[in-house]
Amino acid sequence: MRSGLFELKSDTWAIIGAGATMAAIMMTVMLALNAATNARISEHVDRLDARISEQGERIDAQGARIDMLYDTMRNEHALILESLAGIAQRVSYIEGHLGIGRTAAPDPAGPP
Repeated sequence: MRSGLFELKSDTWAIIGAGATMAAIMMTVMLALNAATNARISEHVDRLDARISEQGERIDAQGARIDMLYDTMRNEHALILESLAGIAQRVSYIEGHLGIGRTAAPDPAGPP
């Protein structure tokens, strides 16, 4: 009695061969689909990276603009204070020239 793998009937070998061929075809299709999916994912990631970089550049530009506006406002505030100081100095000069002196209030406004 001989038994072994190589003593199978020819139709059994045909079934085994068909199964192996089907498995090879399925594996090839799965690998091709996997490669295509990875390529699409890589494209999406590249597009997202580009959008993120663009948004980062916009944020940086807006930050620079905010800094510039802040500096401008600070400079304008300093100019306003200088103008008010100049006006106060002129008023004081005019009061002094007219003999109108500023005097302290005789009664304090409230308890110390």
